[in-house]
Amino acid sequence: DWTIHLPYKHGLKCGDMVFVGGQVAMDSKGHVLHPGDLIAQTHITLDNIAKVLGGFGLTLDDVVKNNAFYKGTAGPDTIVANQRVRSGRFTEPGPASTGVPLKFLAYEGMETEIEVIAMVR
Repeated sequence: DWTIHLPYKHGLKCGDMVFVGGQVAMDSKGHVLHPGDLIAQTHITLDNIAKVLGGFGLTLDDVVKNNAFYKGTAGPDTIVANQRVRSGRFTEPGPASTGVPLKFLAYEGMETEIEVIAMVR
């Protein structure tokens, strides 16, 4: 669990499915890490997802779907680089993936929030 109290669960197991709520790149004091840097934040966010999955005995290879929300001002080169980072963390063929641009995210400098669905195999 995070040291920051949040009013929701980071992950929930329902049968053979594990749902991981949106994870972000923040430190233990609630500060956004690498403000404005989508790629660096994506790496940290995926690490946080891996920690939540680990609590259920799962890894990123158990993910079957990921939704990545990102600040909509990112250019095409950054978006493609971000997709490569996300795809590179999964064993081929990887999960189904959706990227959703948004006008803004919860905190200043936050560039991405990622949620996943994993399946116990």
